[in-house]
Amino acid sequence: MEQTLLFQQNNGFMFPITCLSVGPKGRHIAYGASDSTITVIDTRTGKKKQTVEGHEGRITGVSFKDNRYHLLSCSWDQTTRLWDTKESTEPIILKHSSEVKALATALDQSKGAAGARDGEVKVFSLNTLKNLRNLQAHQSEITGVSFIDDGTKLVTTSWNGECRIWDLTSYEIAHELPKLNDRIRSVATTPDGVRIVLGLHSGTILSIDLDSPSEIGKLQGHTDVVEALSIDYTGERLASGSWDRTLRLWSLNSMKEIASGSLLTGITAVEWSPTNEVVYSGDFSGALISWSV
Repeated sequence: MEQTLLFQQNNGFMFPITCLSVGPKGRHIAYGASDSTITVIDTRTGKKKQTVEGHEGRITGVSFKDNRYHLLSCSWDQTTRLWDTKESTEPIILKHSSEVKALATALDQSKGAAGARDGEVKVFSLNTLKNLRNLQAHQSEITGVSFIDDGTKLVTTSWNGECRIWDLTSYEIAHELPKLNDRIRSVATTPDGVRIVLGLHSGTILSIDLDSPSEIGKLQGHTDVVEALSIDYTGERLASGSWDRTLRLWSLNSMKEIASGSLLTGITAVEWSPTNEVVYSGDFSGALISWSV
């Protein structure tokens, strides 16, 4: 894989990139950092388009809503926020009772979900941030959330090794995987909602086919925390980023590694572009890297 430095913070400080989102057309990236800011980058030029300020803690999730001007974010400041960066108006704010750790939006853009340190997940309207449900999903810190089945189900993962699938019509557990003896650090799901992939603290990646959930595949190669996962739009390839300083690509059909590359510091965020030709990563040094695949 060919790697290119797309953007590097140059404000004299090194703030780790904590999350990132690629816009619907692949022309912009929004990334959140540990200094509580969100930065929007033009992927064609590598130039900064905008800095969004207002959070008062580490950004832990960011997502484009429907265009590059509408951003959803969550933070350790115990809030989820919806920004209109074109109008520069005050954001809509949804308050939580503890630090927010994970964020997801449904494919149809109807709702979002944000999981917090106290194990609670808020499901909300994506247009208004009106809270639809407080879901006590786990007793431990939420580490990941992801919508499947056209937004009718929600996958939640926790620090203590639990992975649950919730039916959002009844808000009851539809399925629960056996509890792991490892911390779950990241989660990704295929566009068809059939497969769940979990990144673990130990460096192992697990792949679960929901049609045969007892059969759990293992992807091994990382030697440290798998902090970030992203599945391409075909549902066939997985990108994983780890504290071991490597980005790896895997075939979810053959369950084998197909490419890898390394950096000088641990990788904290990964995301496929809509074209499936580029993977973007963020790391502890605050660098945004594009990988041609």
